[in-house]
Amino acid sequence: MKQFLSISLLIVASLGGFAQNATVKAVLDSQQILIGDQINLDLSVEFTHDTPITWPAFKDTITGQIEIVQSSIPDTIKKETGETIIHQRLVITSFDTGFIVLPSIKFIFNNDSSQTLSTQELTIVVSDVTVEMEEEIKDIKEPYDVPFNWKKWLLYGLIILLVLGLIVAAILLIRKRRRKPEELLARPKPKRPAHEIALEKLEELRQKKLWQNDQTKQFYIELSDITREYIEFRFDVLALEMTTDETIWALKREGLEELKMAPLKRLLQMSDLAKFAKYKPVSNENEQCFDIARMFVNSTLVMPLDQPKTEGTEKE
Repeated sequence: MKQFLSISLLIVASLGGFAQNATVKAVLDSQQILIGDQINLDLSVEFTHDTPITWPAFKDTITGQIEIVQSSIPDTIKKETGETIIHQRLVITSFDTGFIVLPSIKFIFNNDSSQTLSTQELTIVVSDVTVEMEEEIKDIKEPYDVPFNWKKWLLYGLIILLVLGLIVAAILLIRKRRRKPEELLARPKPKRPAHEIALEKLEELRQKKLWQNDQTKQFYIELSDITREYIEFRFDVLALEMTTDETIWALKREGLEELKMAPLKRLLQMSDLAKFAKYKPVSNENEQCFDIARMFVNSTLVMPLDQPKTEGTEKE
């Protein structure tokens, strides 16, 4: 029922020297609406000289029958031809039916009430919603069934599984890091002395000549594993599963001298850089780290106690 009708009211009055070049406009986008419908009222003033204009101030209503739903801030546009246009849009509505009069709107120039331009009065026809009283009363329609969205629920399920997986992984990681000391020491120890195994593996590593063949990263992986395995069996510290800082802290707790820990820390940090940070040490650094590992083993080894020669001697 809402029709689009553009009404442009142009008023030109002779108000001294300025008014012959000033115009005011009031434009409605429709003159026929249903009760409660909203329409646009565009107000604009166009003039050629810099003239102070007092813009009409609106609150919630224009009249008791016309309410303002929304209003924009008046904006100013300068044309290339020299004219200035000030424009404001009001969204209005009415909840009264019949012929509603939109009164003329006044614009005062030069702060002088005698220099005023006004728009013409407009009429808005507000119609009520047609209700057929003779129609029989019908029941309220049943609600529509929303179709089941398998894709949406599948996505929700995958997200839930992912979150649960992350939670389980976090729990396992925390438990792994918080194992009791007796659990850490539960790894079976070799029957041979730890230093013998470490020195043999270091010699095998030297024979491979990894870093000489441009396999520096693999060299430090094996060098670090040999050193950490020795620390684990020699000091009962789970170095293979600890960071470098955790390993050094654990050795301090075991009472290892600072003189022996300093080069060890340098070796482990160099290994971390080569393994994880793509750092490529030079030849002399590789040799120094290898020598550090071998000297650390030799300086901390523990010789096994003499075993009883016979069972008979032990019984006696």
